[in-house]
Amino acid sequence: MPSFALVSLGCAKNLVDSEVMLAQLGSAGWAIAADDREADAVIVNTCAFIDPAKAESTQTILEHAQRKRPGQHLIVAGCLAQRYGEQLQTLIPEIDGVVGTGAYASIAELLEDVRAGARPVQTAFLAEPEHDFLPRLVTTPQATAYLKIAEGCDHPCTFCIIPKLRGAFRSRSEESILKEARALADGGAKELILIAQDTSMWGRDRGERRGGLARLLERLNEVDGIEWLRLLYLYPATVDKELIETIASLPKVCKYMDMPLQHAHPDMLRAMRRPSNGERYLEILGEFRNRIPGVTMRSTFIIGFPGEEEEHVAYLEEWVDKAQLDRVGFFEYSAEEGTPAATLSQQVQPRERRRRLVRLREAQRKASERARAGRVGTRVRALVEERRPLRGGQPARAALGARAAWFGRSEGEAPGVDGGIYFTGAAKIGTFVDVELTGHGAFDFYGSAISEKGTKDG
Repeated sequence: MPSFALVSLGCAKNLVDSEVMLAQLGSAGWAIAADDREADAVIVNTCAFIDPAKAESTQTILEHAQRKRPGQHLIVAGCLAQRYGEQLQTLIPEIDGVVGTGAYASIAELLEDVRAGARPVQTAFLAEPEHDFLPRLVTTPQATAYLKIAEGCDHPCTFCIIPKLRGAFRSRSEESILKEARALADGGAKELILIAQDTSMWGRDRGERRGGLARLLERLNEVDGIEWLRLLYLYPATVDKELIETIASLPKVCKYMDMPLQHAHPDMLRAMRRPSNGERYLEILGEFRNRIPGVTMRSTFIIGFPGEEEEHVAYLEEWVDKAQLDRVGFFEYSAEEGTPAATLSQQVQPRERRRRLVRLREAQRKASERARAGRVGTRVRALVEERRPLRGGQPARAALGARAAWFGRSEGEAPGVDGGIYFTGAAKIGTFVDVELTGHGAFDFYGSAISEKGTKDG
C-alpha cells in the first residue's frame, strides 16, 4: 500500500481542502505515513494570500525538495499552485505534480499519473457536485469542524488576489451543505464553523437576493447533534437585518460576529474598493449590539495601504475607540503581484507601516482590555478541547495555581484566533461545561468549572 504525508498551510478554507484530499487518498488505497521522510508522496497544500504566506509556502516546498529521497514524489497543491502553475516545476524541478484550488479533489488521479511517469499540472476549475459533498477526514479537535458553504469571491478589493486564486463566488447547494452537516454531526461534531470568502453572500449567486444565509441557518439549526453554529467572515455589504435577527433568535447560532472591515476612512475604502464608510460600519455594529446583547465582535484592518496619510490613521484610531470591538487583527499592507493596489503610487514605507501598526494596536488594546474585564465574574458555557500541562511562568499556571488545566472555548472565542479559557474542575474532552470566569490575561480567560449543584469544582 503506497503512503503519503500532507502539510497544510494557510486558512481554514485550505484546511477543508486538505481534509478532502486526505479522504480521497484514503479511499484510493493510500495510507498516511507516520514520517514524511518515509512517505511515497509528500503533498504541500500552500497559501499565497500575502507575501509572508508565499514565503512560508515556498520555504516548506524547498525543505521537502532538498530531502526528497529517490522514488519519492513531491506534489504542490493549493493557492501557490493555482497562482504559478507550471512555473513552480520550472523553478523547483523536484516538484512532480501541481494541483490548484479547483482540482484538489482529483488528487488521487493526479498521483497515479505521477507514479506512471507524468508531471501533471492541473489548475482548471473542475465541476463541483451540486447535491452531494466530498467526504473529509476531519483533523480539527474532536467536537469542532469547519463547513465551507461557498468557494471563490466576486468582490473587487484592490489589495486582494483571492478571486484569481479561487475563482468567482460559487455557493454550494443547500442540499449538499445539509448532507455534510449531518455527516459531521454523525462523526461527533458539536460545533460547525461556517466559512467562505463572504459567508453572508451565500445564495445570492443562486438568485436569492436576500435572506439566503438566514434560511440556511434555520435549516442547520435543526440538525441533530449540532449545538453551536459559528459564522466567520461576514461582509458589511451583504449583512442585513434579517440575518442579524436570525443570529439573535436561533439558539444554536453563536452570538459572535467576525466581519473584516479593512479600514474606516471613506478615502481608504474607496481606494480599496470596499463598500460604504466608517459611519455606516458603526451603525451595523450598533444593530448587532441592540439585537444581540453580549455579542462578541471581531474585525481586521489593513494598515499602510497606498495613499494612507496621517489623517486617515487618526480617523481609524478614533473609529476604533468608538467601535469598542472585542478583538481586532491589524495587518501591514502587502503589495501583491497582480492586484491593482500594487501599481498605485504613494506606497507607504515599511518602517512607517510598522509604526502605524503599533499605534493602532495600542488603541485597540484598551478596548479589548475593557471587554475582557467585563466578562470576569460571568458564567459561560465552554466546549472542552483538551487537557494542557502548565509550565512554570505561564500566566494560566499563576492564575489557577495548578500544574495542568482544561482548555476550552465559549461562544465568544473562535478557534485559532481568539484564545480560550483555562479552567480547573471536572470536565471531559468534546463535551460542554459551565465555567465561572475568575480572571483573564492578554488573550485567555481563567476560571473554574461549575458542578451540577451550582458550585465550583476542584
